[in-house]
Amino acid sequence: MEIMQVTEQNPWWIDKERINEDSKVLEAVSKKFKIEYEFKEGNFLIIGPRQVGKTTNLKLFIKNLIDRGVDSRQILYFSCDMLRDFNEIVEIVRFSDSLIKGKKYIFFDDVTFVAGWQKAIKYLLDSEMIKDKVLYVTGSSSIELKKETFPGRQIKVDYFLPLSFRDFCKVFGSENLKKELSEVTGAGTLFVKEIHENAKKLIFFFSEIEKLFNCYTACGGFPKSMYELMENGNIKDETYETYWKWLVSDMAKIERSERITESTLIGVLKNYGTRFSLNSTAKEMEIGSHVTVREYLEIMENLFVLRNVFPSASGKDTELFRRMRKVYFIDPFLFHAFKKQLTKKSIVESEIPVLVEGIVMEYLTRKFGKVFYYNQKKEVDFYLQDTGIEVKWQKNAGNGDFHGKFKNNILLSKTDFNFFEEENLIIIPAAVFLLL
Repeated sequence: MEIMQVTEQNPWWIDKERINEDSKVLEAVSKKFKIEYEFKEGNFLIIGPRQVGKTTNLKLFIKNLIDRGVDSRQILYFSCDMLRDFNEIVEIVRFSDSLIKGKKYIFFDDVTFVAGWQKAIKYLLDSEMIKDKVLYVTGSSSIELKKETFPGRQIKVDYFLPLSFRDFCKVFGSENLKKELSEVTGAGTLFVKEIHENAKKLIFFFSEIEKLFNCYTACGGFPKSMYELMENGNIKDETYETYWKWLVSDMAKIERSERITESTLIGVLKNYGTRFSLNSTAKEMEIGSHVTVREYLEIMENLFVLRNVFPSASGKDTELFRRMRKVYFIDPFLFHAFKKQLTKKSIVESEIPVLVEGIVMEYLTRKFGKVFYYNQKKEVDFYLQDTGIEVKWQKNAGNGDFHGKFKNNILLSKTDFNFFEEENLIIIPAAVFLLL
């Protein structure tokens, strides 16, 4: 470890005002529409995809600490891209301790590909070195990051993902809509009566919600694509390329083929939102084996690119892994980016329904943890907690469009809103449902 590497990354040690000159801070504070980041006390492992704003979050946290009066020399930030192994992480903390005593805030940014980084973090947490320290560690999409939970140690795992539609509206919505969103609360269940009561409060804002949702389906919740569309009116071609390069780079670092990655994703795009078998995809895309397809899909799930959705056992919230699966991207912008990169085409109007389906899947996964599709006699898009959820991205959706009978029945429409109490069925615009 070279001392210069540490001091250069912490200019606020010399002058606390230097934090305000940081490029990430300057960009964030210059925005008319600002993302509200949450700064938590305690030790955290923060994981999520690249380009999602983790570094910006850390730099704004540092600014927040300095603005609150914390001695700027007690704040250590280090980007771990150049580190050779885990020993250097511990050396950096020791170096900081040799300079100044007292409480410290330690930020290690992107430990993803530092060999054995877990050993260093465990050592710090188990030793006296952790005394009077707050430790933040971020990682970009590493499989090992997602597996690591540090059992029995004083550190929490937090996911940092692209903005949901609700959070998107909190950034770009009107003040009246933001106020209403802050007041719409519920028990966090899928009871249709509760959904109906909460939805009625938001229907007054439907015109604005619909416009915002149309934007969200185009740019998703990644800050770069989001701000380009909402501030400049279009997303740059190089932005689409950036997200593809991120995936290819991370796959290469774990020695996975770019060609097989491309073929697997083309298979996903062809079957988006529909059930497909690994065997058929392997044959169609000329991939050696269905085992390879499964491996690449699971890796990309661990890299926060997509999610695999399986059917459930009858009446149970249990996945049937041997059955055909559905695959959705964790953010709608990835659909746009990968299709543009791999097929040289943009999404067409007929693909919007499955794009919306993917947004709904991600919302349900983040809220409830596990989502299935239902395939008993007739297929229902999503199933969990004895609730069936069907996406019908069309006008004039009616109760005849819902297939199945569950404790709670939810039909997500384009613009229709209706409640059939006897059937325990609600028809609700997908955009409104996503805000509850």
